[in-house]
This record gives sequence, C-alpha cells and structure tokens, in this order.
Amino acid sequence: MQTTPANPQDIGPLEPGLMQAITPFPSRNYVMIALYWFSISFLWGGFLSVVLPVLNEPLATPIFGSNNIETARGIMTGIGLIIAMFVQPLAGAISDRSSHPMGRRRPFMIVGTLGIFAALVIVGIAGSWWILLAGYVLLQLLDNVSQGAYQGLMPDVVPDDRRGKASAALAISQLLGTLIGAVIPGILQSIFGKIPGSQIDLALVGIVFAITLSLTVVFVKEKPYHPTEKISAWAAGLNMFKGVSHYPDFVLLMVARFLFLTAPATASLFFKPYLEGTGDTTNPKFGLSFIRPTVNASGQLEVNAGISLSIILGIVVLTAVLAAYPFSVLSEKTGRKRMIFIATAIGFVGAIGLLIPAFLLNAAVETARTLNGFEAQQSYLDPVRGTALLLVILFGAFIGSSWGAFMSVDWAYATDLIPADEAGRFMGLSNLATAGCQAFGAFVGGFVADSVLGYNGLFVLIGLYYICSATLLTRVRETRGRARPQAVAKVAVG
Repeated sequence: MQTTPANPQDIGPLEPGLMQAITPFPSRNYVMIALYWFSISFLWGGFLSVVLPVLNEPLATPIFGSNNIETARGIMTGIGLIIAMFVQPLAGAISDRSSHPMGRRRPFMIVGTLGIFAALVIVGIAGSWWILLAGYVLLQLLDNVSQGAYQGLMPDVVPDDRRGKASAALAISQLLGTLIGAVIPGILQSIFGKIPGSQIDLALVGIVFAITLSLTVVFVKEKPYHPTEKISAWAAGLNMFKGVSHYPDFVLLMVARFLFLTAPATASLFFKPYLEGTGDTTNPKFGLSFIRPTVNASGQLEVNAGISLSIILGIVVLTAVLAAYPFSVLSEKTGRKRMIFIATAIGFVGAIGLLIPAFLLNAAVETARTLNGFEAQQSYLDPVRGTALLLVILFGAFIGSSWGAFMSVDWAYATDLIPADEAGRFMGLSNLATAGCQAFGAFVGGFVADSVLGYNGLFVLIGLYYICSATLLTRVRETRGRARPQAVAKVAVG
C-alpha cells in the first residue's frame, strides 16, 4: 500500500487517510496541481463582470426592455449557476468512485474541457438571448463537470501537514487567473470594440484551457482507483448528500463561506454598470456615471468603463494575491478562524466605504444640472469623477485583500473537516457555496440595483453579507487533522 509517491518529483495518488509528509513535497508539485485552476479563474475572472454584460445588453433589450438589462443578466446567471451548484458535487462524487484507467479525476477534466470549447463558441456567436442563455448554461455544466473532479485532485495528493501551503498555491493560482482574466477583456474591448473584443477574449480562454489541461494531465500522475466498497460511481453521485449531516462543522463553514463570498461576487458582478451608470442627465442615476459620457454617431450619450473596470478589478485581485500567502502562513500559527474574522472585517470596511464615492458624485450632479450645456456640466464633474474613482479603487482593494485572505485559509479549513477518502464529493459540495454565492448575488443584486435602493442599497447589502458570515463562523469548530474516513464509510455506502 503506497503512502507517498515512489519518486517525490512525480505526483501520484496517496491512499486516503494515510497521507504523511514522509518524503519532501517539491514546489513544482504545488504548481502542477494548482495550474488548471488558473484557466478556470481566467474564464470566470472577466466573463460575468466584463464579457457577459456586453453580450447580454443588445440581445436582452428586445425581450426585457432597456430598463431591465440587469434583471435579464441576473436571471441568466442565476439559472446557470444554480445548475452549477449541483453538477459540481455530482461530478465530484462520481469521480470519487471512478475506476477509469487514467485515474479518478483526469478523465472528467478532459471531457469537461472539450465541452467548454463548444460552449465558448456558442456564447461567442449567439444571435439571440435564448441562444446566449443555452451557451451559458452549457458552459456552466461542462466547466463544473471538470471542476468537480479537479477539486478532489489536490486533497488526493497533498500531505496533511502541507495543507496551508497547498491552500495558498490554490488561492494564488485562482487569484492570478482572476486578475488576468479581469484585465484582458476590458483591454480587448477598448481596442477592438465591445463585442469583437469579447469574442477574441473567449477564443483566448479556450487556448489557456488547452495549455493548462495538457500540463496538468501530463505531470499529475494518477493510478486507477480500486474502491474497497462495491458501489457504482453513479450510485455514489446520486447519494452525494448522504451522510453530510455527520459533519456539522463542514456544513456551517460552507454556509459561512456562501455568505462571505456573496459579498465580493456581488461587487464584481455589478462594478461595470455601477461605473457606467447612464449618460442621460435626466436620469436619477446620472450621478453614478464615473466615466465621462461621449456622444456617438447617432447623437446618443455612451459611457464605456472597460479600461477603468479592468484597472479596478486588476487592483482588487492583485491585493487579493498579495494577501493570500501571509494569511495562509499566519493561519497555521494562529488558527484559521481568527484569520477569517480579520478578513471579514476588512471586507466590511470596503463595502461600506463604497457608499462614499456615489455620495460625492450625487452632490456634484445637483450643481452640474444648474449649468448650461453638456460640456460645461462634464467639465465640472470631471475632477469629482477622478476623486470618486480613486475611492472606488481604494475600497475595492479592501474587498480584494479580504477575498484573497479568505480564499487562502478557507480551503485548508475545509479539508481539516472532511473525510479524506471522499474529497471529490465534499469539495464538490463546497461549490454549493462557491457557485451558489454567484447565483444568489447576481439574482438578488440585479433586483436591488434596478430598484429604488440602487447601488447604495447594494453596498449596504454586501456589508450585511459579511456580518452574517462572521456571526455564523463563531459556531464552527476549528480542528487540525482530517476527519476520520471510517466514520463516513458506513453512511456513504449506506
């Protein structure tokens, strides 16, 4: 029975429950395991917040009307992400019991990635809102087939006493992918135009997936899994929720994760419309236009926050990357929960602070409306916009550092609480919180942003998410050492 890879330079599956740091675990191993997460994050880093709003607007307007664009986007993302919430744990549970010759995880990653390629094409060429919706749902479906299995890969091969570093590697890979994925679409849209730039970005995403999948499949060595219990992979998948109640701390942590991650997810989803507001001076939201409007060939006012959004999201994710490693190291010394409490407090300051820029602009707009002429109004507002935009960057950085700190600690905290031999199922179930927060944030946030509460109400709501998460976290027990697999074997098989 192999407990560590024969050659520490290769990454091989360790027997569940017997992983110990008997031999060195080279840094290259962390990189190769976490690499595929970069492509996943590269896709979603800019898709929901930069690419999808551009593709959604012209297709949704004929169906929903120009005043309900965000509601249409919220419905679309809500449907897709709710599907993802259940596909990922299902795929993870099935992969736990898979005896494919290539191993438990890699076959699902290959099939899922091939499906991602097809979905990206459909989304890129969609000529109607319904086709865009179908492509988006397919993208979520196949991405989560791959991701559900992939999330079980790291717990399979990382020694127990290396979880802190592994969590940091995962977080840094995820955050770097999100950083680059958030910056690239805005730049492409500014150079080639909104829709062509978005289509080029989708093609680039496909290339990144092909590269990272190839490297992970080649360098992460898996051997066929031979389960001791006679239960089919599909039966394991259909019983993916069975026995989870035996791990109440894990369940509570996932609910706290859901509330925490809903906060930055909501902020990133609505940064673009928040910055652009509207160029119509008769609209009450005119004060939320952080970018100077321009007049197009049709004589209509337009606001394009592509570059500004990419800069803001880039800084947000950069601060998240910088916060990830020190928080993961400190969590090993002072405890996971304490670091998450600090991260929550930082995020709360950022959320409430985002109320200030809008107040500044709204006050300036009242004076601007008394001036005669479009140019005079814009010249008066320009310096105020500059100050307000800097404040958005500052408080966005608070949310970013909070997010990075949380992500670097959360994975290690979760693996402390789950059974080692069902990592795919339990880490897949954790996606109920990860994907669920995006669905919930998009759905609720769309209605709040379009309501009389507007974006100020949205930022107050984000602050409440942080408070509720911290309150619930006080009830989660902190342990070191993974839950005993024997305890779940009976309930999992049933």
